[in-house]
Amino acid sequence: MKTAMTNRKSLLILLFILAFWITFTVFQNSTKIWTAFKLPISFHHWNFISKSSGPEAPLNPVVSPNDTQLRVREILEKLDWLIPPRPFTHVNTTTSATHSMITILNPRDTYCRGDQLDILLEARDHLGHKKEYGGDFLRARMSSPTLNAGASGKVTDFNNGTYLVSFTLFWEGQVSLSVLLIHPSEGVSALWRARNQGYDRVIFTGQFSSGASQVYSECGLALNSTSDLCQYLDAQDQEAFYCMRPPHVPCAALTHMKSKNQKVSYLTKQERSLFERSNVGVDIMKKFKVISVSKCNALKSVDLHESGKLRHQLAVDLDRNINIQWQKHGYPLIGSLHYSVKVMENMARVIDRTGGEKNTVIVISLGQHFRPFPIDVFIRRALSVYKAVQRLLLRSPDTMVIIKTENIREMYNDAERFSDFHGYIQYLIIKDIFQDLQVGVIDAWDITIAYGTNDVHPPQHVVGNQINVFLNYIC
Repeated sequence: MKTAMTNRKSLLILLFILAFWITFTVFQNSTKIWTAFKLPISFHHWNFISKSSGPEAPLNPVVSPNDTQLRVREILEKLDWLIPPRPFTHVNTTTSATHSMITILNPRDTYCRGDQLDILLEARDHLGHKKEYGGDFLRARMSSPTLNAGASGKVTDFNNGTYLVSFTLFWEGQVSLSVLLIHPSEGVSALWRARNQGYDRVIFTGQFSSGASQVYSECGLALNSTSDLCQYLDAQDQEAFYCMRPPHVPCAALTHMKSKNQKVSYLTKQERSLFERSNVGVDIMKKFKVISVSKCNALKSVDLHESGKLRHQLAVDLDRNINIQWQKHGYPLIGSLHYSVKVMENMARVIDRTGGEKNTVIVISLGQHFRPFPIDVFIRRALSVYKAVQRLLLRSPDTMVIIKTENIREMYNDAERFSDFHGYIQYLIIKDIFQDLQVGVIDAWDITIAYGTNDVHPPQHVVGNQINVFLNYIC
């Protein structure tokens, strides 16, 4: 680490992130985690189981809106195919974790480290009837409290009510398995329909400075109003944010913003019952016994690139010509406290201004703050960032670009706005959009499933592990 840093004249790290998770320090008591840093992205196609305040001249020619529209439509059509409508007349006809059946395929008396354990899951409803279609939102995990270890499992949907759940047995000893029914397919369908209904689940309030006083006005990605509006437009990517123009105050006087959740729902009463606490994140395998894994005599092939133990504790020495810059993403940035809009900027424009070279690293993460809004908002932003990265790598192929995926969060916190289902769809979109670029990935989604954190702001040791992945790669 020391030698690697000394040999570099300087290292510029640009961080475009949603939460204050980047801290460069030495973390103690780091949990063993099984995950991967991937470069480049090599993803299989989706498997659904598991008026501006000041004019700016664009740095590049304006991208054709038609090209963007076509790509957005293509992604939306793919998503609609993955998440077909699943209406229901009674909760009893939805998937039940209690009644669903688990069968170990090719069971053994002894399992060896490195073996794959496959489980067949047959989804049944609350009346015990076999489901005839898939789409349940499931999460598979194995863990060992004794070893303080965890790993995610892979879920394959056969789209007929059965699922294959696969675990790679990475360590010896007692292993606990879980398969959580986060939402039944009927709930997934309801969330998908509701998500794309409107922009008003979160309301923004803009603060305008007028002399020594402040004036407040409603703002948002879309405003249903005939009033005079201030439009804050990114000319190149045609992304806009609006505020109702306060009387006798110029649009350029906008200085701060805050947001709050509105009591708005596009779910029916019956659909909302699917997201009551008792129906979310129910373990289908809670009565399943732990299994024992032995070292065995035979050598087993375990891909440590994909699942290596992350033990290294690294720190950044800020005296060694390392310049770290942090940048908030543009709207929609959700926050209950006032934040300055003067330091906000479209990510793509910042990337366009970056010269880039072999000692420049750009880390990009977008996700959590987009969950309460129609999915096209997220798709457009991801596409604008993708195009900016594409331009960057054309002019500077040696620049290192890393995508940090979003993490899982609390299961019981307002599913219509913040469910991990929304995060998972965004995770799939990021994979699809960036799959042909030479970029690395810190798979925070997989890491936080392995840890079982369920926290929008993961604990410090989890964040530390993500930073270890990052530093191990760049150093």
